[in-house]
Amino acid sequence: MKKEYDFIFCGYGLSSSVILFKMSKIDYYLNKKILIIESSKKEINKTWCFWDVNDSKWNSFLVKKWSNVNFKNFNMSLDFKLDNMTYNMIKSHDFFKTIKKTIKSKMNVEILNEEVLSIDSQSDKVKIKTTNNFFCADKVFNSVPNLSPYNKDSKLKMLLQHFKGWTIKTRNKCFDDKIATIMDFSIDQKNETRFFYVLPVSPNEALIEFTLFSKKELNDSEYDQEILNYLEEKGISDYRVISNEKGVIPMTCFDFRKYNTKNLINIGTSGGWTKPSTGYTFKFIDKKSSKLLSFMQTNNDFRKFEKKTRFWYYDRIFLDVLYYQNHLGSYLFQRLFVKNKIERIFKFLDNESSLFDDIKITLSFPKILFTKTFFKTLFKY
Repeated sequence: MKKEYDFIFCGYGLSSSVILFKMSKIDYYLNKKILIIESSKKEINKTWCFWDVNDSKWNSFLVKKWSNVNFKNFNMSLDFKLDNMTYNMIKSHDFFKTIKKTIKSKMNVEILNEEVLSIDSQSDKVKIKTTNNFFCADKVFNSVPNLSPYNKDSKLKMLLQHFKGWTIKTRNKCFDDKIATIMDFSIDQKNETRFFYVLPVSPNEALIEFTLFSKKELNDSEYDQEILNYLEEKGISDYRVISNEKGVIPMTCFDFRKYNTKNLINIGTSGGWTKPSTGYTFKFIDKKSSKLLSFMQTNNDFRKFEKKTRFWYYDRIFLDVLYYQNHLGSYLFQRLFVKNKIERIFKFLDNESSLFDDIKITLSFPKILFTKTFFKTLFKY
């Protein structure tokens, strides 16, 4: 016997929690029967950073926000003052805890810890098989990762954004907590694109995160050694590690929409809700979740949700350049930050820039290299 629901969420990560949180503020969804299926009981430890207006709707969740950001490499260090926005940090533990409490108190929600074995969305009701149960629903939101479809697409080159971070507590005051370093390329690039985030929440505490845009992951010990080297180079020796986090985000322009059906939509990383050329996630999930809930008020066919924009083509070209010239990452980001105002960069990375801004941004990059890549991309699609 199948148990029936109005909505089922397969996977409970960032995208599912944001959609559910926004649903909890809309009367229509409060009496709907909702099931969340999450295979893992283990709490994830993640940090999400994003820029937003000063009075961001996420302010109550913020661990820290900065009005100043820094970009650096071996050649320079650039400080930017954010006039009408802040760079913000959210920690997953408190975020999920607060949202789970909110949706449980306001909505008809059940949570089940089982593995999703199969999803059949070809009929009017979506049928789901888990380890011990069968369910069906009118609509399903799936965030369970599946890399196989776009791994097979030979036309698209995929990089990985992979990272490991330590949150450390120092005995002495080692950090300026008024400024966040969002990219520090002043490390050996090893023919890849490698950089650090330094995100201080106080003069004695910071997240130090080693990040790469490259074709394959490292061994766990290699991430740790790079962080140790970085801290030693900065003269930071008397500290303890409070927590660590690790992750991998596929950087791809694969068209995830073709795996949506009328009643099933892939969300989060599984739905391409990540900026392909940078791996930025939180802001895109925030925007796409709002668009999706607005879309659902007038349309019940998930296959019609969203279309390609010009930003997809920008991402595709930049990804192809980085794939074939991975060692140029530091140089390309240097040109981006040197030649543009920080507000223009943030708008461009948010897919919200004007055509004039887009032209300014594209003129920042090496013309011959990007023109060649543009024509290669043009003839592939």
